[in-house]
Amino acid sequence: MLRHMNNKEVIGDSQHSFTKGKSCLTNLVSFYDGVTVLVDKGRATDIVYLDLCKAFDTVPHDVLVSKLEGHGFDRWSTCWIRNWLNGHTQRDAVNGSTSRWRPVTSDVPQGSVLGLVLFNVGDMDSGTECTLSKFADDTKLCAVVDTLEGRDVIQRDLDRLGRWACVNHLKFNKPKCKVLHVGRGNPKHKYRLGRQWLESSPEEKDLGVLVDEKFYMSCQCVLAAQKANHILGCIKRSMTSSSREVILPLHSALVRPHLEYCVQLWSPQHKKGMDALDSVQRRATKMTRGLE
Repeated sequence: MLRHMNNKEVIGDSQHSFTKGKSCLTNLVSFYDGVTVLVDKGRATDIVYLDLCKAFDTVPHDVLVSKLEGHGFDRWSTCWIRNWLNGHTQRDAVNGSTSRWRPVTSDVPQGSVLGLVLFNVGDMDSGTECTLSKFADDTKLCAVVDTLEGRDVIQRDLDRLGRWACVNHLKFNKPKCKVLHVGRGNPKHKYRLGRQWLESSPEEKDLGVLVDEKFYMSCQCVLAAQKANHILGCIKRSMTSSSREVILPLHSALVRPHLEYCVQLWSPQHKKGMDALDSVQRRATKMTRGLE
């Protein structure tokens, strides 16, 4: 299935999740590299962050299998997938009372490699005019908006995505869909998704990285330092020993990932941000016997 998807280019370049050589980092770097180039040229740009409601749980089985057939998978593979998805039942239990068993007709089983592969079989970005980037169901799109045509392009794409969601029996979590306005002289145009207007936000967390309208990364540095310090505090309270053999492996496994996650994107350039991250390292050495 993976060979077929690669040969037939079933997964578009905009999808970065569960594909070889792509990750959260490649998603963020490639997308914001294009945005910052536009902003450096003095172009006002809008970024729309989209959120699907329970995306993995609401993918209809019949729609998924029909897409596999449309992408040229052989009959035996599609029958095997259909049999794997069918036959699941569920019921609700509340205060000792249970409902009747009902068949599960929509979901992509999580915790399996195949489930992630199937979730990538989609046509969400088909016909999109804006720059669109996805990591699983986390989707964002952007376009230059210092002209009326640019703003209309974003609205047309949002209308198309609304129709795509209806056809695929999916729903956007509209209160969580936000617009980030960047660049000088941005008109801060309002967009709608369906019948609901999208709210503007001065900052948005994108795949765990906090991005604001001026692309200052000081807040992300503070956020990463806070998380790392919190875990350091838990280690200090939980461990009776402060030897290097105990603290250093815990620091490497639990603390450093927060300081290094996608740091290629948000690496601090101001002394305040550097000091915030350095303070975590100094605290770690002070609490380790022999490294004070």
